[in-house]
Amino acid sequence: MKIAVFIKATTFHKGHGGLEIQNRTICEELVKRGHGVTVFSPKRELDLKTTEEKGVSYVFVDAEYTKYLISPFRKNSWNKKSLEVFKKYHKRNKFDLVLGQSASAESIIQNKNDLDIKVVSIAHGSAVSEYVTFFRNINSVKDLFWLVRNTQYFLRQYFGRQRNFILHSNKVIAVSNYVKNALIEETFIPEDRVDVVYNGIRPSDFNGLDLEKKGGIAGSNKRVNLYFLGRVEKSKGIFTILDIVKKIDKTFALHIVGDGSDLSKAKKKTEGFGLSDKVIFHGKLRDISEFMEVYKPDIFVFPTKRIEGFPMVLVESMFAGIPVVAFNMGGVSDAVEDTKTGYLIKDGDIKEFRKKLEILMENDSLRHEFGKNAREKALRLFTLDKMIDSYEQVFKEVLK
Repeated sequence: MKIAVFIKATTFHKGHGGLEIQNRTICEELVKRGHGVTVFSPKRELDLKTTEEKGVSYVFVDAEYTKYLISPFRKNSWNKKSLEVFKKYHKRNKFDLVLGQSASAESIIQNKNDLDIKVVSIAHGSAVSEYVTFFRNINSVKDLFWLVRNTQYFLRQYFGRQRNFILHSNKVIAVSNYVKNALIEETFIPEDRVDVVYNGIRPSDFNGLDLEKKGGIAGSNKRVNLYFLGRVEKSKGIFTILDIVKKIDKTFALHIVGDGSDLSKAKKKTEGFGLSDKVIFHGKLRDISEFMEVYKPDIFVFPTKRIEGFPMVLVESMFAGIPVVAFNMGGVSDAVEDTKTGYLIKDGDIKEFRKKLEILMENDSLRHEFGKNAREKALRLFTLDKMIDSYEQVFKEVLK
């Protein structure tokens, strides 16, 4: 199968994140299975026009990823240039299918009949979820100013771009049941045109962990190691977890793994709470499995204030056999099962979060049970092989 993939940025671009890494993984795994994959992306700061890595071909289009309203009027807009470049490649060697990350293949979708091509789009969230997340995290006059801007952006996305790429794709892949249900509610797309495919990872990345020996890295078997992984920002719940642990009178260490705009504020707050000996800031790490092997975390805390489609940090913790305490937002419940692999807490209920966290901290056997259940579920549902199997199945259905 010859597949064209459209995405706003790649791992070759500066500041790439989890989406770009996940896209690279999908493409490379498809190549391993014998498919031909060409990725189309805006050139941005790159000097490259084309390149190849691990069998995946990359085409960098000299185009601007412009704002939605003015895009039709810009000669160099991504919509116009990506269509123009794709037509040349498609004419030279016909593609079987286009895979678009979010709305990045929008121009192909609009012209798919003329191009005689089927399009599958991947949805990682919804317009309403993004807007609600911003609204819930307003905490300054500056944020109120941005609320006006984001409101008009949301309306354009809700009534424009999101509906266009969701309703006119041949099939939509949602990364969680939460995202699927949100898209159905917001766009009225028929349920049978949306398939849920969970993002997956390689279990082997965590096979080396000794899951039976948690806690006590400093020589004290009584210390419970908690960890927070993600951007150190208010919306990710960094201040929330600090407010929670300051009231816990037990022997513990809270490991903060990540970097972000609120890092310095978080460090100052830690000092102000007198928690400098209990809260450890590790910064951004390349290999999270190595961190887990060294520190043997007992509990993963996920106090996010963001509505996310399917947080991969939860899956990584599950493969490592670590129970989770998390606010029940977005696609969290697709991963965490309450009282089986961890605890799901009603959004914003800090007292209940602390209560359930303390229950786990006090009960080593319960942590082990939840962690074992978490790993079993991850091996059953969230492996990379299962993910690619599901993608291939969707492709076959679309091309029938």
